[in-house]
Amino acid sequence: MINAEFDENASRGQIVLKPNRSWTWRANTYLVGSLMVISGVVAGVFTVNGMWLILPFTVLEMSVLTACLYYCVRRTHTTEVLTLSKSTLVFERGVNKPTQRFDFDRYFSRFFVEAATHPWYKKRINLRCREQQFEVGSFLSNEEKDHLISQLRQMIRQLDEPWQAPVPAD
Repeated sequence: MINAEFDENASRGQIVLKPNRSWTWRANTYLVGSLMVISGVVAGVFTVNGMWLILPFTVLEMSVLTACLYYCVRRTHTTEVLTLSKSTLVFERGVNKPTQRFDFDRYFSRFFVEAATHPWYKKRINLRCREQQFEVGSFLSNEEKDHLISQLRQMIRQLDEPWQAPVPAD
């Protein structure tokens, strides 16, 4: 998901990037809960019949499943924010709050688009500034990346327009 806003009065633009979320957090907890109940009932039946060794493996299985699902859901809550002004470019990345923040001089910053090397792969949008390079929007689809490229071009074009003073009336 791409949300782009440009404030002409402040000469500042902001682009917020978020991955697509197929399910909500509540739906994921219902899924894990129902799988735990089903596995717990099956393991309980086997334990009552004397096959107690199944119970620790069921607990291990549910622990690994919960950890993997938590990791995947946490990745879908990653947010990247690009803030552009006439002189600076700020790149922030994080889940609930920015955990990474990079301030760049806009004059030395460039966006590079690398074409996909194979039809199955996605193109890459890289932000380079002097010695540093970051991939922007790695979680976006190719269509969303095309939209991001057009938004970046439009925003940079708006920021590079020369400021025009109002013409005095005669």
